[in-house]
Amino acid sequence: MSLNSLLGMGGGRKDIYVSVSPACGLEILEIDNSGAIRTYAQAPLEYNDAQREIASYDTFKNTLAELFQSRNIDPTKVNVHLNLPTVWFGLKEGIQLLLDDNAITNIVIGELEQSYIFKRKNPVPYWFDAQVSTNSDSRSVFYTAVQEEVIEQIKGIIAELGAVLVSVGCSMFADLKGLYVTALAREQMENDGHSWTLMIVNNSGYQLLSLQGKRLLEYYEEPMPLKSFEGEEAYTEIENSVQIALMSSPSSSLVIVSETNQISAELLKERLQFSGQTIAIEDNQYRKEPLANFGLNVLPDDQVKVSLSAYGSAAPSGVINNDVNFLGAAEGPVEVATFMGMTPPVASVLALIILAVVGGLSYFAATSTEKMVGNLQTKATELDNQIAAVQTETEQMKGAQEGKVVFDSVEEISKTLKNNRIKIMAYAALGESIPKDLYLTYFITGDNGLIAIKGCADTVEDVYVFFKNLKDSLVDSNLRVSNLGLRSGSLDKVVNDTVSPFDSAPYIFEITNMTDAQLQTYINKLAPANPPAEDGEQATEEASE
Repeated sequence: MSLNSLLGMGGGRKDIYVSVSPACGLEILEIDNSGAIRTYAQAPLEYNDAQREIASYDTFKNTLAELFQSRNIDPTKVNVHLNLPTVWFGLKEGIQLLLDDNAITNIVIGELEQSYIFKRKNPVPYWFDAQVSTNSDSRSVFYTAVQEEVIEQIKGIIAELGAVLVSVGCSMFADLKGLYVTALAREQMENDGHSWTLMIVNNSGYQLLSLQGKRLLEYYEEPMPLKSFEGEEAYTEIENSVQIALMSSPSSSLVIVSETNQISAELLKERLQFSGQTIAIEDNQYRKEPLANFGLNVLPDDQVKVSLSAYGSAAPSGVINNDVNFLGAAEGPVEVATFMGMTPPVASVLALIILAVVGGLSYFAATSTEKMVGNLQTKATELDNQIAAVQTETEQMKGAQEGKVVFDSVEEISKTLKNNRIKIMAYAALGESIPKDLYLTYFITGDNGLIAIKGCADTVEDVYVFFKNLKDSLVDSNLRVSNLGLRSGSLDKVVNDTVSPFDSAPYIFEITNMTDAQLQTYINKLAPANPPAEDGEQATEEASE
């Protein structure tokens, strides 16, 4: 009997990749050694886009069992690798460098619990470091998560069918792996100096990933109920929404993947204004050619159905920088035996084997400890000398650079792009938000999203509508109405003045997210030393007093 059979890890189990997606439903596939798809089957499965999970787990169980049966797959001899739609993805900045991984996990969980999905259900998080400047005094991480309850439900179903669940990944990373193994974006991913943007369109909206080679730099998601739009409306909404983000992106190529039957990637490509190379990938009903190579037993009608995410989930590890497995995060170290497919009796046998091996190693270590200690002391002395030399060299470099400012180009470029994007979004929001009878005196945008707006209006309602529209367009901007009142002077003058709308509008207002000191600093930069006070500005100062 082989060791694998003794430990319950062999038995000729084969890997089956199971993928869930809103567009394709439920897919199963098997890959041969050459990377070709040997077995494939697909069936519809309803997905709840609002709650980001499978609509019915009973239907999932029955459909999966039917797909296994249709391809003569014995579930009791199968390892299942599951791919789920991405539930949540985000970026957390400003984390202290001294915090350990457990502390960062707790911070990420705190961020996730603020979302509507994880307010009701516990998250199983996965995070990794974002690329930041080497001179940064803080840490930034990208994070994603799936509902703990979802993993437990699926684990129970897979076990009930007799299979072994070994991994749970998410579609965003599977898409990236798929783009590489299909060579659709391999050129972009293999060039570490190449900046490119991946746009994924699905029923819930779209995601934008800014990458440099395989490294993720930025992430942006725009929720959009595409199913509620008809025909050209959906394309128009996406075009109007994404254009600002693309204009502020330094990417030299754009890859569009449409995972919804509502949008054709080719048609969307023609409508977007992007100066670089644009690649359109249909991952929906519009696809005409298969993504991969297939075995002879896969029907031609099925070959065009295989989704990019399903095929990417079967790609080997190491294709991209980060492979997500929520199952390991959910189980923790206690569940390793279940992951390896071992029963408690088998685990006991393994424990006896390990105990014997450890005993032998302990005896060997005891007889050679004295010699090892002598060697280690010698090496420690050598290391001390090397450390002293490095410290001396470091002090000399510090002395040579004293008084000089170290310029970090990556940090400065990232900061400038971020500020420019915020300013462009502010201008766009401003243009969409101004009511008919409302007029602006000035509009200031500063670094880090600072905004100040001053103007006048015919009614208080106009000011309220303008303010509400701005808040809806500029989420997390912390805008407030810092001042609202009647223009100074007699009411007769205000009513009878018809020279200009700026003079006749009776109500003046100021909207900002700056402090008084910040606002005064920007006004001093833009205005002359002693500007003539306008009627509206004087009224604002009097009202604030």
